Amino acid sequence: MLEIKAERLKLVALDARLAGLQSRAPEAFFEALGVQSEASWPPELMDKSAMDWCEEQLSAQPDAEGWYFWAFIWPGFMSGMDRLVGGGGFKGPPDQNGAVEIGYSMLVSFREQGLATEAVNALVEWAFSSGQVREVVAETLPHLIASQRVLEKTGFVETGSREEDGMKILRFALQREKAAA
Repeated sequence: MLEIKAERLKLVALDARLAGLQSRAPEAFFEALGVQSEASWPPELMDKSAMDWCEEQLSAQPDAEGWYFWAFIWPGFMSGMDRLVGGGGFKGPPDQNGAVEIGYSMLVSFREQGLATEAVNALVEWAFSSGQVREVVAETLPHLIASQRVLEKTGFVETGSREEDGMKILRFALQREKAAA
């Protein structure tokens, strides 16, 4: 398994097998990750169609592990058991311009503890260290202030907005040169 170690978190990249377990056999998914069962899994915005899409992408591109979903695990949380606290990752490998889009979501009980910021930092560092990524972009909704704060704390700057289905979407970006500075 592809892993990133952060200060308080371990991030595990899903492969096609883990992605399939996540949507079809959650208990087997938790067991495979070595984490406590989470009744509130998955976090917001990670619905069944997103999980199925992730599995399809990883099945079609097994060498793209790391460019899709990562599980955010808090090792030895208060109970001594590892806890699955959130997830996120990228919407695929870098495009021809060296850009990837990042997304993330935390379980409600693990928000406002700096864990999302820690996970986003770790994912951004991993992407830039690949040598394939020049820019990481993110989109969020105007009312998701906590998500915007995560992006700002990790060095992203707002670069504009767009409309989709009558809804305004804010766009943020972080370039490798600025992250290294």
